[in-house]
Amino acid sequence: MSGAPMNSVMITALAAISGSLVGALGSAVGTWITARHQDRRDLLGKQIARREALYSDFIGESARLLIDAMEHNVTDLQKLLPVYALLSRIRLSSSDPVLQTAEKVIRTIVSTYPQPNLTAEQIQTQAVNGQDPLREFSDTCRAELDSLQRQL
Repeated sequence: MSGAPMNSVMITALAAISGSLVGALGSAVGTWITARHQDRRDLLGKQIARREALYSDFIGESARLLIDAMEHNVTDLQKLLPVYALLSRIRLSSSDPVLQTAEKVIRTIVSTYPQPNLTAEQIQTQAVNGQDPLREFSDTCRAELDSLQRQL
């Protein structure tokens, strides 16, 4: 009978140690999962911010070139370099729909240069009438950014 008290003490001690180990393991796993999820959210947030900046830069440069193309028949090819550089950056990180609409904007810019020049009033009339060559690109970018936001 002297072995019975020893067994119950050992069982109690082992149960306490096991409980502590399970608790510690659960806490460690929970912390690891939380940290991994937070890292993913941070990375996705940075990716969204970079794309927003890239798309904004492309829209600004494209709008500038579109106005230039409407006002001038001849282009200095050097003027197109920034928009092609932005297109290449879009190609690195964006979806095919965004890339395709960006390429379409550049084709519109290039095809506008040889057309007859427009006056400021004609350009304003086109804008008032809803002729926005950047609309499809902007809408496609918004859809892609919304999709990324939903992953957060």
